Amino acid sequence: MEPSYDRSMTSVRETAAQLVVRALEEEAAGNWLESHVLCERALAQSPQDPDALNVMGRLCGVAGDPARAIALQSFVLHLDPSHARAAADLERARFAIDSTDDARDCYDRALRIEPEIACHLHSYLGLVPFAGIDRAEVHLRECLQLDPGHARAHAALANLHARRKAPLAAIEAYSLAVMLDWSFAEAHVALAGLLDAIREEGLAVQHRRAALERRRFFPACGASANADRSVLVLATPGGIVANVPLDLAVNPSRTALHRYYLIDDADPAPSLPPYDLIFNGIEELESSAASIELAARFADASAVPVLNHPRNAARTRRTALARALAGIDGLRLAPTIRAERAELLGGPHDVASAAGVAFPIIIRPVDSHRGDGLERAGGHDELAGYLERHDGERFYVAPFVDYRSADGYYRKYRAIVVDGVPFPYHLAISDRWIVHYAGSLMERHAWMREEEERFLRDPASVFDRWEERFGAVAPALGLESFGVDCTLLADGSILVFECNAGMLVHCADDPALFAYKYAYVPRIFDAVERLLRLESPDRSPKDGR
Repeated sequence: MEPSYDRSMTSVRETAAQLVVRALEEEAAGNWLESHVLCERALAQSPQDPDALNVMGRLCGVAGDPARAIALQSFVLHLDPSHARAAADLERARFAIDSTDDARDCYDRALRIEPEIACHLHSYLGLVPFAGIDRAEVHLRECLQLDPGHARAHAALANLHARRKAPLAAIEAYSLAVMLDWSFAEAHVALAGLLDAIREEGLAVQHRRAALERRRFFPACGASANADRSVLVLATPGGIVANVPLDLAVNPSRTALHRYYLIDDADPAPSLPPYDLIFNGIEELESSAASIELAARFADASAVPVLNHPRNAARTRRTALARALAGIDGLRLAPTIRAERAELLGGPHDVASAAGVAFPIIIRPVDSHRGDGLERAGGHDELAGYLERHDGERFYVAPFVDYRSADGYYRKYRAIVVDGVPFPYHLAISDRWIVHYAGSLMERHAWMREEEERFLRDPASVFDRWEERFGAVAPALGLESFGVDCTLLADGSILVFECNAGMLVHCADDPALFAYKYAYVPRIFDAVERLLRLESPDRSPKDGR
């Protein structure tokens, strides 16, 4: 017996192809809404189905959305260049273009207000509004009225949305830009970064791959064109935690940051412009091991100075950090082991017990950051429950240290060490043991911000022998620029949670609430600029150890 259908509902047994057939039928009958719903359901099953996208493009034209109509048909032809109906539909959709020359003039007027809106490689957190941003938007929207298919104008509009901290609008505009021009590598990179920020990692991977299939080297642009020095930043094709966001700490008018992604040594290296030094921007992750090895070989063969030499990255690994910092007086680290899933299911004689890691423990997936997957387990039953909830085969396990202060709050301090000199960056205070600045209580309580301001003003008032202890971490790790997350225990010792080169350093907090940060954090930026100018008098040509 044939299944019966409600016109507005779809049977779960229908395939994407069947849904497209029904969408075509509804479109032919003039039932635009029903056709649209069926297309959406087909695309939910098969996001890059050319036929579903083709129907959706025509429906967007009917709905008065010429930009999306042109973009969708362009994308269909990228997926299937022989799609005859999409080619014909694209020609019809392009009737909405009034004047490409006038549109180009409007786009150029927007760029004259702020050329940086055509640069799409900066970290999202580092993008800020500028004087004239509203006028620039007016010119861009005039451009898109004249030519809805202007990919660069959509990308520039996405840049404005990102500066206004409207990530969803930025993602929408960048998505149009890459559908209109799938070869637009910089827009793919920007879109991947924004998708990472909202934790859409799967889509981010797709767009990052699309960018790197076309290019491995991304030169500095905009204000950096006339910078007085250039840095080649070595990068890996990973997500938001895989690379150091160096651009957040650098003035582009002074320093040009060229980005070189290391993917496959069988691939011939691209032709690179001259550069003054190399900065290894690849974070220590197991998933980045191949890129780190390629970076180490590249650095070893280079004649220019190398900062954060890739061969030293392994010292920041969670399982290696305690050994690297063992000789520094006053620092304490919880021993961390790396365990396979099967090893953690071994009952009272599992690998954690054998290594002396007793309950309660903290556990997280290998390569995770931002507290993703981080939990506390008080016993084997809780550990088994954790493993049921989390995928993955490899985990880091460490004993839980209750680091609550006497007032019942948890405090996590971040120091940034640049060229051996420690700088206080922030203090996060929380009522939860997993402390992240964004999820802490700092915005709610003035007394917490006052305490943070005291730490930034005088870190030695919190940590005894501040410069000596934190400064000693640099030679132990062999790195010139990195961060330390830690807390102060009741006995005066410093419990170090982690050290890595990719810790966020920015000055984008609410200036009304956190005005004091704008007096102290720029000292870190100045120190990074001095480091990149190689102003340390005893710096050797190579700093790999």
